[in-house]
Amino acid sequence: MKKFLGFVILMIAFICFTGCTQTTVPEAVTTPPTTIPTSVPTTELTLAPTTVPATVVTTVFPVATRTMSPSIKVVTTIYMRNNTFVPQELTVLPGTGITWINDDSVVHSVKTIGNATGMFNSGDLVPGSQWSYTFGHREGRYEFTCSYHPEMKGAIIIKNADTRLN
Repeated sequence: MKKFLGFVILMIAFICFTGCTQTTVPEAVTTPPTTIPTSVPTTELTLAPTTVPATVVTTVFPVATRTMSPSIKVVTTIYMRNNTFVPQELTVLPGTGITWINDDSVVHSVKTIGNATGMFNSGDLVPGSQWSYTFGHREGRYEFTCSYHPEMKGAIIIKNADTRLN
């Protein structure tokens, strides 16, 4: 009987040290099938030019009448180089957007002067930055300058398509 009692105590001690006598069976895990999209979404990337042409880039759409379609957009670029505006004077159609690009190594700005004083002011344009303004449909001469370099002057002349450009 002593042997039987010793065996029972040994079994109880064995069970206590090993924990449970039943082994757990892991559940089967099912994962949904992985689907790979057949089309990849695309994004449009616009890069600034690394080299700037020495001439003005102008996009012009032909206009046969005095009125322009509201969907037509004309954008012209003026560069700031060596403390000057390139070009210094520009004649464009009403509704034209002008973009000034600081292609210089110092801070510049663009603000109207003369009869158009207060019409626009770009604020500080650090080297490499740009600023745009779209002119309305009123014809006229709009002079501008740089706040930091008053000797930098330029002008935009707004003329309708049926006005003879001389």
